[in-house]
Amino acid sequence: MKVLHLSCVAPPQIGGIGKVAAKEVELLKQRGIEADLSSPADKAFPALWRYGNTAVANPWGLKKLISGYDIVHLHFPFYGTAEVLASLKILGAKQRVVMTLHMDAQVEAKRNWILGINRVFFQPWVVGSADALLCSSLDYIKQSSYKKLVGMPKLHELPFGVDEDRFVPRTTGRVLRERLGIPVDAKVISFVGGMDRSHAFKGVDILLKAFAELPQDTFCLLCGDGELRSSYEKSAHELGVAERTRFVGRVEEDDLPDIYRAGDVFAFPSTSGAEAFGLVAVEAQACGIPVVASDLPGVKTVVEDKVTGFLSPPSDARELAAHLRLLLENPGMREEMGKAARQRVLDKFTWTRHVDGLMEVYERLV
Repeated sequence: MKVLHLSCVAPPQIGGIGKVAAKEVELLKQRGIEADLSSPADKAFPALWRYGNTAVANPWGLKKLISGYDIVHLHFPFYGTAEVLASLKILGAKQRVVMTLHMDAQVEAKRNWILGINRVFFQPWVVGSADALLCSSLDYIKQSSYKKLVGMPKLHELPFGVDEDRFVPRTTGRVLRERLGIPVDAKVISFVGGMDRSHAFKGVDILLKAFAELPQDTFCLLCGDGELRSSYEKSAHELGVAERTRFVGRVEEDDLPDIYRAGDVFAFPSTSGAEAFGLVAVEAQACGIPVVASDLPGVKTVVEDKVTGFLSPPSDARELAAHLRLLLENPGMREEMGKAARQRVLDKFTWTRHVDGLMEVYERLV
């Protein structure tokens, strides 16, 4: 079996879609599957035109790219390429198409009309051309533009996972605290997410406002980079928390476990439906760290309220601060929730379980 994954982004580019696609390809290879990943960042990708994460594929080039593969696995949204792939499928392309519905794309308000036209006239056609549809959470799908797909036999819920042997509870994060000048006995909130415009929904601005309401012995560790980082750093100064905030930029994948372990609580304050799951929240929980997340469709299937952390109303800095304070001031609660979080990851969110399900879908099609 040969499988080609198509994604609008791929590592080292920032983005959860690319991270998931790359991990799936890596694990499929470990199981003896000939799997490849292609994105517009590749020189071989037949893009006629690119804008942000949109890439209009050359139809003849895409046809050549997918030739020789049994399955094409498209990670959606991937505007400009999804439509061309659907056209090739209708015109007789023999490859079976699997499509992962990651999220509802979000755009600037002035471009909402374009997205609206796509969802009405093109998205149903594109999604309908797939032989199998995957989603990380049916809870999210029910609240999204894909809600009409619920109940269809070809739609499968397949939560993303983590490497439970790498993301484990340990004390190694203390070394990182010392290196960043954070007192050993300080209370630390950690955050991991993109800081570019396409990831503005990650809610860094909300987190900083909440952090400003917390005691002086609290520190905030922010990992991520992008063109918005300077504005967030400016906000930290304006809020009077710059001295207690550590912007460490983008970190290597191998360093992520220690980032989570350096915190007492992980913050996941996303503000909109552009957040459909929360892989970093799962990784933090695998490390035994409770999470305070936004009460959003999909996200609330990752963080179990009052069991593995707390859910707060999106964009509500005051409620976010209250939940962070509650966990930071109660070490016993943190320990109990951290243990529950780790166990829930082992039960529901491992890559082994995910790839088992993925293989079942592929095998049924081929």
